[in-house]
Amino acid sequence: MKQLVVRLKILLAVVAIFVSSAMYAAIGLTFAGENGEEFFVEGKSVQIRAGELEPQRIPREYWRHRVQMCKAMGLNAISSYFMWNDFERPDGTFDFKTGSRDVAAFLEICKDEGMWVLFRPGPYVCGEWDFGGLPPRFLKDDIAVRSTDPRYFNDAIKYLSAIADVAEPYLAKNGGPIILTQIENEYGSWPFKDAAYLRRLKDFWKKRGFAPFYMADGAGDRFLKDLIYPDKEIAVGFDPGMNDNDWSYARKYNPGVPIFSSETYPGWLRHWGESAWRPSDLSETIRWYMKEKKSFCIFVAHGGTSFGFNAGANDGGEGGYEPDLTSYDYGSPINEQGRAVKEYYSYRKIISESLGESLPAIPEAVPCITFAPLTPEFYANLRDNLEAPRKYGKLESFESMGQNQGMAIYRTVLPQGDLASLSFEKVADYAQVWLDGKRLATIDRRKKLEPVTIPAREREAVLEIVVEAMGHINFGKGMRYDRKGIIGDVWLGGMKLSDWTVSLKPLTEDSVMNAKRGKRDGFAGGHYRATLKLENVADTFIDMSKWVKGTVYVNGRNIGRYWNIGPQLSLYCPAPFLKKGENTIDIIDLEVSKPMPIRGLSNPLYSNGSNATKNAANVW
Repeated sequence: MKQLVVRLKILLAVVAIFVSSAMYAAIGLTFAGENGEEFFVEGKSVQIRAGELEPQRIPREYWRHRVQMCKAMGLNAISSYFMWNDFERPDGTFDFKTGSRDVAAFLEICKDEGMWVLFRPGPYVCGEWDFGGLPPRFLKDDIAVRSTDPRYFNDAIKYLSAIADVAEPYLAKNGGPIILTQIENEYGSWPFKDAAYLRRLKDFWKKRGFAPFYMADGAGDRFLKDLIYPDKEIAVGFDPGMNDNDWSYARKYNPGVPIFSSETYPGWLRHWGESAWRPSDLSETIRWYMKEKKSFCIFVAHGGTSFGFNAGANDGGEGGYEPDLTSYDYGSPINEQGRAVKEYYSYRKIISESLGESLPAIPEAVPCITFAPLTPEFYANLRDNLEAPRKYGKLESFESMGQNQGMAIYRTVLPQGDLASLSFEKVADYAQVWLDGKRLATIDRRKKLEPVTIPAREREAVLEIVVEAMGHINFGKGMRYDRKGIIGDVWLGGMKLSDWTVSLKPLTEDSVMNAKRGKRDGFAGGHYRATLKLENVADTFIDMSKWVKGTVYVNGRNIGRYWNIGPQLSLYCPAPFLKKGENTIDIIDLEVSKPMPIRGLSNPLYSNGSNATKNAANVW
C-alpha cells in the first residue's frame, strides 16, 4: 500500500514536446529563453495556468459554469481527459454527441470563455476511471493493451481517428483553443513498455496536424530510464515543491524544451473503506509558481462524479484491490457540486495579486435542495429480471460472457458429502455464497481470499454464488488481467467443480428502469423503488447511510455506487437528472432485505471529518 501511494503521488507533470520550434511557430506556440523552457504564444511569453476537469464527469448543463469557475480562480487553460470506453458503442461506433459526450460542444465553451485547452484523448488516461478509459472488452482475450498488438492498436487508432475528426476544428492553428495534445499518459509507469507504440501514436497525431504534443509521466530514473520517446524531445516536471531543483529531471533528460507541472495535486483519490484524509493547501506552491512564472495544472481543479459504473480501482491494499469512490471530489478547490471551497479563494487571491489585475467575478453557486425522508418499497429480488441462464463446463469471466459490470449468479449442484472447504483462485469483486438458500459467507476482494466451509450434506445441494463487479483497475500491471466474476477453478475439497449455470444481470439503466415486479423470496438484497415528488428542481445529495451496498438510479440514470463502509455515504444527484413532479428512484442493494429510508441533503455526507460537511448521519 505504501509503495502504491508513493508511486502515485509522484506522478509527475511531465511534458514531452516532440516537434521542432518551427512547428510550434506554425501554430503560434514556441519556446525559447536561456534553457528553452518558456512557452510563447504569438511571440509573447506566457504562463500556462491550467485546471483539470473532465466533461464526462460533469453534467453537460454545468460545463460552462465549471469552466467559468476555473477562469475566475485565475486559470487560463482547461486540461481534460477524454475516456474512450464511454464514447464507444456496442456496435463499434462512437457517440460524441449525447449528454456529456459532446466533445465539440465542450471545446466550443472553452473557446467562448477564452480558455486554452490541453487535449488528453488517451487512448489510456488512468484518471481513476474504469480500466483507465480503455474498453474492458480487451480483457476477453489475452490482448496486450497499450502496445502495438494489432488487436489493440488498430482499435485505438480507430477511436483516435474518430475523436480527431471532432477536435481538429478546435486546434489553435484553426482558431480554436487546443494548444497541446497529449499522446499517451504515464507510460513510464507501465511495466510492459513498447517504444514503437509511442512512435506510432506520435506519427498518427503528426499526420493529423495535432502538434505540438506532450506526455505525462513520473519523474525519476525508474520512470524515465530507457524510455524511448519519439524524437527524444522531452521536458519533465512533476508534482513539485517550491525549489527549482525539483525540476532538474526535466533538464537532465531533455534540456531546452518547456517544462510544466501537468499534475499538481490539491488532494488525492479515495477508496472504499479508507480512513480519513484532508485536502492539501497548494497556496505556497502556487505562490512560487507565480513568482517563478512556472506553468502548471491543478489536477484536479474540479473532479466531478464518476457516474454509473465508471469509477476505477487500484491494485494495492491487503487483498490487492482498492475500488474508488463514486465521488471524484479529490479535495479540489471546486468541490463535487461545483462550489468554491476555502482553498479556491486563497488560490484566486494569490494569482490575482501576482498578475496585478482583477479576475472575473465568481459565478453564482448552483442551488442545492433537501427532501424529507422517504422509504422505498420492495420491487423485485436480485434473482428476478435475469438474462436467460447459460451452461458452462468451466467458469467464464464477465468479459468472456459479454458483460463488463453488474452482477451474475453462478450455480452448480454439490453432491452428498462431508464437511469440506470451498476454495477459489480469484473472485472479483464482491460475492455471496449460498447453499440451498442459506448464506454461508461473503467474499470481499479487498481482503485476503479465504476458503469457505461447506457443511455436510445428506443429499445433493444447490450452490449459488452471487457476484458483483466493481471498477476495473486503472493503473499499473494489475489492470491487464482484471477480469470480473469467478476467475479460474473452484474446488470442493479435492474435487474441481463443473457443470455451471450462469445467469447474468448487467444492471444497465434500461434494464433497471424496465424491470418487472417480483414477489419477495428468502434471499438478502433486492430491487427497491421510490417515487420522489418535487415542486422545484435543484441539485441534491441522496443520503444512503442506512443502506448497505449497491447502486442508485434516478429517472433511469445510474448515479453511482454506495457502500456503508464509507467514507462516502451520499450520492450526488444533479438537477438535470431530476424533474418537477414525480421522480423514480431505483435502488439495487446486495444486502438489505428490509427497505430503509433515504433523504436529500444540501451537502455531501461522509463517515469521517474530511473535506465534506457532516450532516449528523444518525439524526433523521
